[in-house]
Amino acid sequence: MNYILTGIELHPDLGFGITADSYYKSAEHLMTNHFEHYDATQQAEMPQNFLFRHCIELYLKSLIIIFHKKLEINYGSVDFNSDDPEVFIDGKWRKLYSSHFIDKLYEYWLNNLLLPNIQKLNELAPKGDWQEYKIITNLFKTISKYDQDSSYFRYPITKNSALDIEKNTMQKFKATDNLEGLIKEIQEKKGSKKGGLTMLVFDDEDNITEAFHKAESVLPEVRDALNEVASYFHGIHIMTRLTLCSGM
Repeated sequence: MNYILTGIELHPDLGFGITADSYYKSAEHLMTNHFEHYDATQQAEMPQNFLFRHCIELYLKSLIIIFHKKLEINYGSVDFNSDDPEVFIDGKWRKLYSSHFIDKLYEYWLNNLLLPNIQKLNELAPKGDWQEYKIITNLFKTISKYDQDSSYFRYPITKNSALDIEKNTMQKFKATDNLEGLIKEIQEKKGSKKGGLTMLVFDDEDNITEAFHKAESVLPEVRDALNEVASYFHGIHIMTRLTLCSGM
């Protein structure tokens, strides 16, 4: 694994893979090492999710560049050895550096580079595992629904306000003025009778004007999808560097 100890200028993927590794390891660290007062911090999972999502994008760009070079497939307007790589998306060749739609990058790598060239890949690198994993393909649908362009976990608000609400730690709900009814409502919101955190805002006449309940887990299906897909590409990237790039 010579690429780990050599300068980026020698890397066939222009450094995208080794940079993806750093984002991946940072995300893993955040996931397993919570900072002080983590449980009391709003939006605490957003940095972790962003790092996982960004490393997936970087791994895909690394693989696209490597596959073009090793398979000697030219881009639309430049050859396969170009330092200004391209990607074919929605019927048009676009600059890879400015392409951020994660599902489109995956579809290009999968359908234009991996699947049509499995035989040649097996000839070049017979120890590689050159196949599609349907579970990964399906997980991209979950990820891209929320964060197709790498903005969802970077900013508190995006162009999709309906989805933005789902990532909030403090979830707004309509509270009743009746105390017993409110307790029941909170329990239903939480899904159990265990203790939780609820914030009530009152007006000058002690009427409840706003109510928020802390979500136990925010978008767990997206978090798990990001983790699984990032882990998959972390492994695929290492395999590609070892088998197709002779350690570089």
